[in-house]
Amino acid sequence: MEQSALHLLDELQKMGHETELLSLNEIGELGELLKKHHIPALSIGYHGKWGWRSFLPLRKLLKTKQADGLIMVGHNLMATLALGRLCQGRRLLCLHFHHKGVLPNWIWRIIYQAAILHFKYIIYPSRFIMNEASEICPFLKAVNRTILHPIYLPIVVPKEANLSEKMKLRRELGLPSGTKVIGNAGWLIPRKRWDIFLQVAQQVLKKIPDARFLIAGDGSELPKLKMLANSLGIEKSVVWLGWQQDLEKFYHSLDVLLFNSDWDAMGRTPLEAMSHGVPVVASVLHGGLNEIIDRDAYGFFTDSHDVEWLAAQVMKVLTDEKLAAEMSRQSRAKIKAVGSPRQYAVKMLHLLEH
Repeated sequence: MEQSALHLLDELQKMGHETELLSLNEIGELGELLKKHHIPALSIGYHGKWGWRSFLPLRKLLKTKQADGLIMVGHNLMATLALGRLCQGRRLLCLHFHHKGVLPNWIWRIIYQAAILHFKYIIYPSRFIMNEASEICPFLKAVNRTILHPIYLPIVVPKEANLSEKMKLRRELGLPSGTKVIGNAGWLIPRKRWDIFLQVAQQVLKKIPDARFLIAGDGSELPKLKMLANSLGIEKSVVWLGWQQDLEKFYHSLDVLLFNSDWDAMGRTPLEAMSHGVPVVASVLHGGLNEIIDRDAYGFFTDSHDVEWLAAQVMKVLTDEKLAAEMSRQSRAKIKAVGSPRQYAVKMLHLLEH
């Protein structure tokens, strides 16, 4: 969510627009990136149950603002009601999270009944969550739109230089330079199914014993997952990196990204991997990733956590250099076509002005 907002504001400024970020949460490490891109930002704070103690301060602040358009990122009933008359008729609400299992349907109906009164359009990163919303609240169909989050496309260096850089990064991570490296990044929480990641690792290690599996992230499941790795006998092959401020190095060190999830509106990690030319093998039970990985040319996708199938696809990529190179090229081309930050900004402006 934060990355998408940053890319959007940065792109709007490049197009000659003035932007400002108002956050209900602490800006934290994002502050340095905002300064780097010369984006003014202010944290209002989120106090009281559901943020209601922040209502009057936010309402007072918004009354001082003059703007031609407003884009709210994430659902928040308090913030919606605090908007007042600011940018009436020129507001967009961008949602990024799935619905089922997060909040009861009756709460979503309240949120969307307020949203349809206050926002011109509601934007989703995938048809999957747009359809979820429409099933819960059929009255949304007229205002629902789908626009994929913007994805930065890194510059790819020549193959020889890229290989040299990859070996250098692996040495920095304490990895054998010639081994195969499979990884994933994100919250270590139950719905992200890191247990599947570790089970696939066990299967791959039977055929490539010196392979390494990188996990960039942290969360409540960390102790349980370390115990699982020990019980599977693969603890020496798993590298726990913790949170990484710069995922560029992480992606550049990989041969394959293995992504697993029960619920994801549109997982950003596999899209970023694709933008770096890293082949993706993914399983998502409920989500929109298959709207992007809709052909094997872009990656291998399944809507079931079939460990044997996932391990077989990882092995295909690791053992077939021609396949891996073509998937790398095609996946980057796909992200360039659908995830351009400029294209995202233009579409958002069009909806504001429509």
